[in-house]
Amino acid sequence: MTQTPVNNGAEHIRLGGTCYIWQDGQLLDAEGRTVPLRAKSLRMLEVLLSERGRIVSKDRLSELVWPDVIATDESIARCIADIRKVLGDRAHKAVETFPKQGYRLNVDTRRQSSLTPTSRTGLLILAVSCAVILLGINLWFSDTRVGAPDTQIAFPAADLQKSVAILPFTADAEQDRLLAGGLSDDLEIRLAEISGIRIVSQVQTQAMAARLDSLIELSQVLTARYLIGGSVRSNGGDVAVSLQLINGSDGATIWADRFEGPRENLLGYRQKLPEALVKAMHVTLEPRDLQRLAREGTTVPAAFEDVMHARRELSLFTYQGSLAAEKYLRRALERDPNYARAYAELAAAFAIRFENSWVLLSGADTEKALYFAQKALELDAELWLAHYALGRLHSVIPSGDIDVALNHLRTAMSLQPANDDARIYYATLTTMAGRPEAALPLFESVMATHPVPPFWYYIGYSNTLLHLRRYDEAEEAALTCVNQMPNSPYCLRALIALYGRLGRQDDADWTMVEYAALGYELTIAAMMKSALERDPSMYAFLEESYRLAGLE
Repeated sequence: MTQTPVNNGAEHIRLGGTCYIWQDGQLLDAEGRTVPLRAKSLRMLEVLLSERGRIVSKDRLSELVWPDVIATDESIARCIADIRKVLGDRAHKAVETFPKQGYRLNVDTRRQSSLTPTSRTGLLILAVSCAVILLGINLWFSDTRVGAPDTQIAFPAADLQKSVAILPFTADAEQDRLLAGGLSDDLEIRLAEISGIRIVSQVQTQAMAARLDSLIELSQVLTARYLIGGSVRSNGGDVAVSLQLINGSDGATIWADRFEGPRENLLGYRQKLPEALVKAMHVTLEPRDLQRLAREGTTVPAAFEDVMHARRELSLFTYQGSLAAEKYLRRALERDPNYARAYAELAAAFAIRFENSWVLLSGADTEKALYFAQKALELDAELWLAHYALGRLHSVIPSGDIDVALNHLRTAMSLQPANDDARIYYATLTTMAGRPEAALPLFESVMATHPVPPFWYYIGYSNTLLHLRRYDEAEEAALTCVNQMPNSPYCLRALIALYGRLGRQDDADWTMVEYAALGYELTIAAMMKSALERDPSMYAFLEESYRLAGLE
């Protein structure tokens, strides 16, 4: 099939008095916020943008947007309607229809060069330039290096929370990128366990760092008092790691350090990093913090790298990824049988399988998953990830206990207060237990403090709003989920249930086509297997929602 080139740069799209930004396959408003669009509608907008000013036939749209199937006229019309809706194109002037020919996108655009981790144009500049375009002034952009502070944008330190954001560690060579990612992941995990520090998740940091140029502005957006940057470079058996602690209020480097030597000595250096950073940040350590920092995790470098490999595979949220992760984690345990974190990661991997119905031998997998989590706690009773994994497992395994799940999640939250994953899952289970009204404030408090919440946060949030009959808000959350992770069956199931309740049969049919195209069985019985609802009335409500959407 012919493919249009992916547009990875940033383009300003002007429609009347409104300006949008197209960047990295996403539609943003002038302030950089994602404009909700379903995956196929987003892809169609990308095609129309690449052919703007020219008529694109329905056959061409079908070929590029639905490469493996022949799209119906109704499916194409639905996407066109979605695009017009978000653009406010009531007069159909932006997306113009040509009977028996196709559609043409009529918008003014201005392109900016692609953004990279080390050379980006700031979101603030993008927003300002939109206003400049509306005034008819031609503004040309030049990339500026991330490390250079913008002295014109300064924020008092008192206005920032005492929190830390870890910037994406850089690496020039492909073989160094995994190690760079692993070191930043490990540093995030270890710093988050310290009671006096709040860590901004790397998901948030990476998303915002890709859009903002000034470190000062990034610090302000993330409410981060400090930023940590790093780079990794290897040369044969040696590796060089450079680190910086940056003051978010003025962009100045507070502390810097460098390791250069044999790869096998890196773990010893990694062990000293959190305490050195904490000292530079003038954070007072509690006795419990000192105990946590003293724990090495593993002294085997290869085992540590296996766990880093596994975490990357699990982040794909696929069955094959979970199998690959299990392979890495079992190898890590062969290298270090007392590696508590590897056991906890294994338990979490099995929890993901149960959540997605990827389990073939339920009884055997349940036994293994619980064993891995318990073994992690035997080795490290205060390992938050083990409690988090047990909370997830008890919510999805056949013999699980919702009260036990909630207790483990409470423990995980107490051990790592700055990590919102446990808090979101706790809110999700609170809804599933029949208390959506109690869960909603938890969701709202977390969502309000995340510049870019991960897709799975929106799943539980949308489901909570569904059970509270707040359908419009639930749809917005579910669409955001789909935009972030188009292949997530949970996001699509949430939309199907919503459209059933709203009586929007065309939307329900369209979403079910998308769901079936991913290879999932389109029946009520199959979809209810993944339902976490433990309250009978809520279970029945969800089942009836699918029935109203036309499922049997």
